[in-house]
Amino acid sequence: VNRALDAYRGAVYRSDMAAVTAMFAPSASLSHADEAPIIGDVAIGAFLATFAGFHVIDYRLDAASTRVVGDRAFQHGRYAESVLSPDGRRLEVRGIFDAAWQKQPDGYWRITRMHTAPEPK
Repeated sequence: VNRALDAYRGAVYRSDMAAVTAMFAPSASLSHADEAPIIGDVAIGAFLATFAGFHVIDYRLDAASTRVVGDRAFQHGRYAESVLSPDGRRLEVRGIFDAAWQKQPDGYWRITRMHTAPEPK
């Protein structure tokens, strides 16, 4: 599962939203803070496509803990991202993440839930 997180990190860094979307299971959820979750890989892909004009300058995604239970895994950690917006503004975000993964019949780990939130103060 740590290799899967590395692949996710690399896809985000390359701004390869098709590869990022492929990391999600069909019924996965993606959410941030108290916003309503986006459910399903198709909806997640459509949401991620809205960031096509952004350029990732730096992206860190570091798991502080990883727990594997059979074909399921859970990770908690921190992320930090610097991007250039389509109009050239530099934006910086950082916070915590919680990821749940499930090993698929093909042997690949897919995200079933990804939640991010601002760093606690």
